[in-house]
Amino acid sequence: MATVTKHPTSPQSREPDTPSAATIAVAAEKLFGGGRGVSRFARSGMRYVKLSGNIILVEQNTKKRSVWAAKARLGQRIAWVMRNGDYLARVVDGEVVMLTK
Repeated sequence: MATVTKHPTSPQSREPDTPSAATIAVAAEKLFGGGRGVSRFARSGMRYVKLSGNIILVEQNTKKRSVWAAKARLGQRIAWVMRNGDYLARVVDGEVVMLTK
């Protein structure tokens, strides 16, 4: 079962097309559980799930040199919600953290 960390601001301040933490948690279960709706980028092979509009949930690239990549290499399930290169949320082992600007 996924845990949802509340957004530090009120839900009304969230952009209208940004998916809710609950929607992101469901997509993360799909991403790491495999199955329908999970795609792969041709070049990197990274798995992702399309959300509303041009928003995607993509797994952490373990080949990167970052703290998050190191955690993913150790077995943590890490994914990022992105829109046009901007990070909207982070998912670590089912816990969704909405990121703010």
